Amino acid sequence: MLQELGASTNASTWAVASILFFVAVYLVVAVQVFRARPDDLDARARMALDDETQG
Repeated sequence: MLQELGASTNASTWAVASILFFVAVYLVVAVQVFRARPDDLDARARMALDDETQG
C-alpha cells in the first residue's frame, strides 16, 4: 500500500529533489565559510556583544 502511494504521487522524485537541494545549499554555505576572511567572521561573532556595550 505504501509503495502504491509513493508510485502514484512521485514521492521518490520529490525525495531525490529535496536531497539534491539540501546538498546544493550545504555546499554553497560551506564554500562561503571557507572563502570568508577571519576578520569578517570575528566581526560577525562579536555583533551580538557590541550592542550591549554601547547602550
